[in-house]
Amino acid sequence: MKYLIAILSVCFFESTWAQTSDTVDMYYYKNSLYNHLETGNSDANSSTNVGNWIARFTAISDNPKTATLGSVFGFFPQWSTPPKAHNFHSEISTPYIEKWTAGWSDAVEIDLLGFVPDNFDGQAFDPSDTTNMGEAYVTKLVELIDAWETNAPNANRRYVVYAGWPALNKYGGSNDDPSTLTSAEIAAWHNYGLGDYQTWMELLVSQLQTERPSLDIRLHNISKAVLMCLKNTVVKDIPNIDLFEDLAPHGRSTWYFLAAIAEYIEVFGEKPPANFEFKSEWVVDSVVTSNYQTIVDYIWIVLKGTSNVTDYSQNKEVFTLYPNPALHSVTINTSLQNYEVNVFDALGQTVIHQENQRVIDIKNLSVGTYVLELKSAEIQQHTRLMVK
Repeated sequence: MKYLIAILSVCFFESTWAQTSDTVDMYYYKNSLYNHLETGNSDANSSTNVGNWIARFTAISDNPKTATLGSVFGFFPQWSTPPKAHNFHSEISTPYIEKWTAGWSDAVEIDLLGFVPDNFDGQAFDPSDTTNMGEAYVTKLVELIDAWETNAPNANRRYVVYAGWPALNKYGGSNDDPSTLTSAEIAAWHNYGLGDYQTWMELLVSQLQTERPSLDIRLHNISKAVLMCLKNTVVKDIPNIDLFEDLAPHGRSTWYFLAAIAEYIEVFGEKPPANFEFKSEWVVDSVVTSNYQTIVDYIWIVLKGTSNVTDYSQNKEVFTLYPNPALHSVTINTSLQNYEVNVFDALGQTVIHQENQRVIDIKNLSVGTYVLELKSAEIQQHTRLMVK
């Protein structure tokens, strides 16, 4: 039941709140799932920072998007409110992302406040229960949200939970070396990340929405995007050691770049620029750079459930799906004569495949959100299917 509530609540808020403006002023309570720090004992660099990738996307000359970023680093018991909060950056690509003055006087300008949960402790507890770190996520986040609402109210502010990827070290491997992981161990990690871990993130957002129903509280589905990308795109051909530094796992530049694609989509409601150019010093794997647009399009589908109209502007055929949400069956309205329909679950697995049939029987599907693909020789389109 908790899972159902989380799914419906998150989907409701996603469709209810308006899209963002061209400028987003952000403040993040974050950890290494957002910014892997440059230290003497790691391979971190300026490209293991999602914020820097957002800056690089917005720096494209014809991109009207801009972002500012302030942040505090640490696990959630350490998170505090201004003026104790501080800016923490390894490298910021100014002027596109600028430091925010840590005080309430300027905090009213922040219109996106983000929280990055840990990936190793909290998910063992209900979000409203006390974790091993001594506090409950819901209690702490509501406390912070209320402080911001009281001291720096902004009617347009979004509060977001940035769902980073789950811990990898409990699934196998040795000597903190990602290259020692077997394919079965990676598959188990995928299943957890797209299953119970994802459910926990959705439940956290749902509980926050219940606590403060008048506020815009959303989930940024970073974990789902990068895990699905690793499972179903050319990214799966990249060796684990080239994606991860260790079994925490702290990612390398390529992994944070993938996370940044998802974060850009979640922040701005649009795809990153199609004309994005890579610099060699950013150290992104060539598998990703040579398939950039395909990967962006795939992550867009995972997060939004549909491709935007410009993707198919040359196609005459369009289909609609109704009812949606549905209980027993859905009907496809299309002028195509020869086509196939595939329905994918949250793990990217095909749960329905049929050809040239208008009515899709879904009564054996569990409650949740799926991706429906309609494919013919001419087109390939996707949309979100919700089963209630």
